[in-house]
Amino acid sequence: MGFKSIKFNKMKFKIILFFGVLVSSLNVQAQNAKGVVESINKMFAQKSIDPVMENLSANFSIAAYSRPSTDRMLKAILEHYACDSLQLKSETKQNGNVQLIVLAFNKGKAGKESFLYTDASYKLLYADIFDQLYGMNRYKKSVLIAKIPFEIQDGSIILTVKVNNSQRPLKLLFDTGADGMAITKALADSVGIKATRQQNTSVVGGNMQISVSEGNTIQLDTFKLKNQSFAIFPEMHKGSDGIIGNSIAKNYITKVDFDKKELSLYNFGDYEYQDQGKSVPVSVPAGLFIIPGEVSVMPGQENAGEFVFDTGAAYNLICFRPFVKKYKLLVSGFKPEYNGTTTSMGISTPTYSGRAAAFSFSNMPKLTNFPITLMAGGGQSESWNPGFDGSIGIRTIGRYNFTINLQKKEIHFSPNRTIAYPSDFVLGSYLFGFNENGKLSVLSVIATTENPVLTVGQMISSINGIPDAILLKDTKKMNQLLSLAAGSEIKVAFSLKGQLQTTSITKK
Repeated sequence: MGFKSIKFNKMKFKIILFFGVLVSSLNVQAQNAKGVVESINKMFAQKSIDPVMENLSANFSIAAYSRPSTDRMLKAILEHYACDSLQLKSETKQNGNVQLIVLAFNKGKAGKESFLYTDASYKLLYADIFDQLYGMNRYKKSVLIAKIPFEIQDGSIILTVKVNNSQRPLKLLFDTGADGMAITKALADSVGIKATRQQNTSVVGGNMQISVSEGNTIQLDTFKLKNQSFAIFPEMHKGSDGIIGNSIAKNYITKVDFDKKELSLYNFGDYEYQDQGKSVPVSVPAGLFIIPGEVSVMPGQENAGEFVFDTGAAYNLICFRPFVKKYKLLVSGFKPEYNGTTTSMGISTPTYSGRAAAFSFSNMPKLTNFPITLMAGGGQSESWNPGFDGSIGIRTIGRYNFTINLQKKEIHFSPNRTIAYPSDFVLGSYLFGFNENGKLSVLSVIATTENPVLTVGQMISSINGIPDAILLKDTKKMNQLLSLAAGSEIKVAFSLKGQLQTTSITKK
């Protein structure tokens, strides 16, 4: 058209008007079914993803993955997928979206019919021809592939795994806050896992260089996963041999039932939930599961954010430094009950913990008087920007049975029997909480300057003479305990070596 040679500072009104009308008509042409198909055809013809980028929805996905991961996947498809062009056959409106039936041609020969789906503005949501290249078929029947028992340790999910030809069972933490699998170097050496490359990785509060081992086979009960990668770290979470991340849920509809202590895997396809729960939208922009949430540190101060769904984190909720700084959460009236650090793969970051007025994720009911941790500045955390606002941990997630369904881009929640258990609470120098069996224990010693009588994991029989079974169910008794004046002496009874003992702690 020669528009690049026009000098805009000398344009007359008619040229400006003509140019504006032409651009407008081009935009309209792109925002219809033919425009979407034509942009994909240009992508194949030019061997470049550029022609299709403007026609991708913000929610565009390929199989389990969301943008921007899909950009790399489209480039890989161009390199390996044989297709000359698509031909549009029909267009149908469906629940506010649009279904396009297309034929794929290769060397002049037509293949089978396939489907493209767009939103109402003709922005591409997903294409079956792309999804199926990455193992997702939305139309076949979803069937149970495996049922895998798990243990619950400190509220977390522990899977028993064997790697390659080693018969040594490993206890791996099921950690959806990790993109893949990880193990310590010492343990990797002992079971024959060899590093094949180096890479930089993000951990909470910063970044670090790690080794990676590729091409491993892991076995969970009788189920095998092939071609798996392990990140190899110098040190990791104590209490497990390593972590098994969300690679399982990227390949299977994954149901976690805390009541049965069972993880079930279903192939992608026509799947129906087995309970009356609620579904929350999830995206996978960079390998992690991200869901929307809203934090009210103080009543009426509602701040929306995007949070990692993190079964590997031992807290309720942490807000990362950029989110805390943006909304000035530490100076908004928040009253910390204690300060500490969060440690991820050896990197520690200062934090302040207390109660938020409310927290909710997506359309789930609000959780009030909610335990929250706010990340402070200092060290790598001040410049660290993970691209999301915080992390929802297992102390919250564990109150629900859940199904990760990346075909529908959602996580389905159904409250389990722990939903009504009291939230974790602070007395003196200790953080207390109820486990999955309704037993009260010490979750953390939060003041290390003292010589603590109680230790992490210590089971508690009663507090101020109120049995743990009463505190579990009687909200009034629990509130009376928590509302005691600062400086009050509190008697804590616990068992040690089979004998009942008591200690006194001071309410702060």
